[in-house]
Amino acid sequence: MGIYLLKVNASIILFYLCYKLFFQRDTFWKMRRVYLLVSILFSFVYPLVSMEGWLKKQEPIMTALSAVQLDELLITPEGVGDTTAFSLENVFWTIFGVVVLLFLIRIIIQLISIMRQRIRGTKTELHGMPVIQVDEKITPFSFFKWIFINPELHTEDQIAEILEHELTHVRQWHSADVIVAQVQKTFCWFNPATWLMEREIRINLEYLADNQVLKSGFEPKKYQYHLLSLTYETGADSKLGNQFNVSPIKKRIKMMNSKKTKKAGLLKYALIIPVALAMLIISTMQDVIASTLHVEKTEIPVTEQAVAEPKPSVKIEIKEQPKKPEQLKIAVITDPKTNEKPNIFDEVVVVGYGFDDKEASDKKLKVYEVVEEPPVFPGGEMGMFQYLMMNIKYPAEAQKQKIEGRVMVQFVVNEIGKIESSKILRGIDPLLDAEALRVVNSMPNWTPGKQGGKNVSVRYTLPIQFKLQNDGKKDVETSKDKARTKSQEAVRKDILVVVDGKIVPFEKLNEIDPKNIENINVLKDKKATELYGDKGKNGVIIVTMRK
Repeated sequence: MGIYLLKVNASIILFYLCYKLFFQRDTFWKMRRVYLLVSILFSFVYPLVSMEGWLKKQEPIMTALSAVQLDELLITPEGVGDTTAFSLENVFWTIFGVVVLLFLIRIIIQLISIMRQRIRGTKTELHGMPVIQVDEKITPFSFFKWIFINPELHTEDQIAEILEHELTHVRQWHSADVIVAQVQKTFCWFNPATWLMEREIRINLEYLADNQVLKSGFEPKKYQYHLLSLTYETGADSKLGNQFNVSPIKKRIKMMNSKKTKKAGLLKYALIIPVALAMLIISTMQDVIASTLHVEKTEIPVTEQAVAEPKPSVKIEIKEQPKKPEQLKIAVITDPKTNEKPNIFDEVVVVGYGFDDKEASDKKLKVYEVVEEPPVFPGGEMGMFQYLMMNIKYPAEAQKQKIEGRVMVQFVVNEIGKIESSKILRGIDPLLDAEALRVVNSMPNWTPGKQGGKNVSVRYTLPIQFKLQNDGKKDVETSKDKARTKSQEAVRKDILVVVDGKIVPFEKLNEIDPKNIENINVLKDKKATELYGDKGKNGVIIVTMRK
């Protein structure tokens, strides 16, 4: 939703700037009306349109530096409390929702006010035109097919001018333009360009109506003096309507006296086509670059079982960290053991960086960062989380020495799905570096990535942050925290685990060496119950061992 809103507002700003630069001073009022309406409608629609299929056929897209990415995993101890409840994002969306609601209420009040005027007024005819005659001292205005006027406040000549003006609004459905402008301002209230766009729409509609009055044979000077003489108060009821004396009056008079723009000037309106295409392409490119293995926010319990003890002789190679790692959403993982102070690692995120041409040429192997079909861990994203859940362990010696920090591990999933070329890009300490390498090197085979229908190697970078619990702070465990912990333990016990066709206790997963695993498949919801009935209602983990 946030990205969609940003794209909408960026487009509105761009189209408004183009309007001010190229179209504001010409006299093609009908084309200006089309431009303003199309700009708003396009801005709300284009983020939903994808040209990804077309772009993926273009080879230059492969030069993008993004890669298959895995959402960030933040691991915190249970009982600390919910740290995201009062985030800046939540505050923004709360304020956004409240303001949108207020704007919607305002529109409803205006509609009710118009309906009251319609009910209280008398339907009659003036100069052969149907109108709603009101007794209040109001500025004449129209709303769709209704024209509201108090004839006692105007002379016969003035009434004729007013009716011609308002009839133009009615015939050309100008009220629809006003509604569109109100809606875009409601949902983009924080964007100054939306307010300015609404003002331009209203003024341009008045230009159209004024032009029609003059084309009908009314004397320009007399009509302009009439506009200047109207200074009545305007109520809420006419805010959604088209008012006869919309300010600024001086601009309207100036436009009536301006010289008509040459027909050749219409060509500049073709500018909207390349601008719209550019917005579509940029939007789609962002979606292609940001395409990821999406994992929804979830809580996963952490156990201390490790694949194997770290080898003290692991060689550590230190390199520079990439300058701008891209990270996505956060998924919280909690430790069910709230009676202890667990030592935790803070995040696990898989991102991609620029391609190292020298390294690839040395191996005579092309390693991709962006591919049509990215590699898949056994069991998909959930399988990856299950693996990390069971096997990442904070080295005991590192705990004693109070060593913490982020380790950057790089590895390649090759053409047959095996992990190779793993190394430390940035290390903290040999103990933590060795643990990070051990976990990566112990991964089971992936389903390899594909490019052009062929298996290819894909490079990943995996930051793992090890973080110790602050001894100076005590955990405050509330009844809510305890209840949530018990609930997590209960859910974990209810998950059905099937190893080579046999149902085993959940705890047996910790006894399985990942090197002996051929495949992990995670079933949820309907698929799980279809195969295993009520036993699978809390999810099923299917493990296939190597023969």
